[in-house]
Amino acid sequence: MDIEQQVTELQQDKQKIEAVLQQQHNRMQSIFPAELEQKFWKDREDRLTRLIVRAFFPATVFYLIFELISLPLNYFSMAAEFRRHDISLIMTSYTTGWLALFSIFIMSRNDQWKKYYSVVVTTVICISLTVVQSVLLSVQSVEMSWRGTLIIIIALMFAYLCSGLRPRNMLFAGLLSAVLTLIYLETVSTHVSSLVLSNVFLLGNLVGLGLSVLTISTERIRFLQSIIIKLDSQIHELLGQHLYTLSHQDTLTALMNRRGFEYRFSLLFREVQEQQTPLALLFIDVDFFKLYNDFYGHQNGDIALIRVAQTLKRFSGEQGVAVRFGGEEFLLALRNTAMQNAVLTAECILTDIREQCIPHADSSVSEYLTLSIGVAVYTGAENISEYDLLNQADNALYQAKRQGRDRVMAAHY
Repeated sequence: MDIEQQVTELQQDKQKIEAVLQQQHNRMQSIFPAELEQKFWKDREDRLTRLIVRAFFPATVFYLIFELISLPLNYFSMAAEFRRHDISLIMTSYTTGWLALFSIFIMSRNDQWKKYYSVVVTTVICISLTVVQSVLLSVQSVEMSWRGTLIIIIALMFAYLCSGLRPRNMLFAGLLSAVLTLIYLETVSTHVSSLVLSNVFLLGNLVGLGLSVLTISTERIRFLQSIIIKLDSQIHELLGQHLYTLSHQDTLTALMNRRGFEYRFSLLFREVQEQQTPLALLFIDVDFFKLYNDFYGHQNGDIALIRVAQTLKRFSGEQGVAVRFGGEEFLLALRNTAMQNAVLTAECILTDIREQCIPHADSSVSEYLTLSIGVAVYTGAENISEYDLLNQADNALYQAKRQGRDRVMAAHY
């Protein structure tokens, strides 16, 4: 798949996401297409589980400090006859809350268990809320009765906002725990004001549900925006790559151009110097090309250059670099190629071009198009630069043209 097609597909994906984002702005509880919806909840669950893993130990310390401060305050603020009974219930609620957090922490750390996260966490929250609500609504002192309702509502808010469950799952857990709590209170004959029960169960769950929906709506927008930012980044990266390729590529032959070659050759030469491996450089010129253009026209001249470029591309192999250096001049850089093999490759290129029988009526060496090639090789031991190697190949090409063209000349050291 080429870069332009990739960019087009990414832009289409971006437009689809932008349409969904606009719909989300218009409707708070707008549902995404199935695949995107699943991805959103997976992403949200992953973020919250990572947060739980990071925050568990600091939260445990904070929880312990909270207990150490609140227990004495609760103990001395209630009537003496209720202290033993109510403090034991408060301790039970605190312990249950921490065990629920610990269970979710264990689930979050194990990747294999995460696929059961929703079911297990819904169950854990339902059970823990049932226990907390049952014990805190069973306290006997008036002071702790109101504090207990406040703790229950805070626990409900925390569960709705931080559990990672979908609102409907959390609502199910909250209402089921309310029913189980009512059954328990009825079983143990504990009377609680209907006003308190409605505040705790109905108001707590409704407020929690509303906050959860509002939070998730905001998270949906941020999720879509993050996808758009990611798509933009990918588009810009591909366009940057495309621009770089175009700036280093000859538009006619699709070979690397001189600018690209200078950068690539510098890196290549540094590599072979470090590895002390040979590097062959073939400097190639199309014989009497100006006369070819004058006789056959520039359009046919372009076709001839393309055929030469295609020939060089075939001989460049996987590690070679074929370059249109300018006009009718080409370069071919071959790694791990000693002089003998480099000259043999150059001869093969000459033969290939001859056998293509590209007519050249104005050539003084052949009735067909021919090439002159100068060959220079860096063996890995000479103390020369890449420019020295290029000059050696250029000088060898000059000698090939001087001695009659349509031939290969090797640089002599």
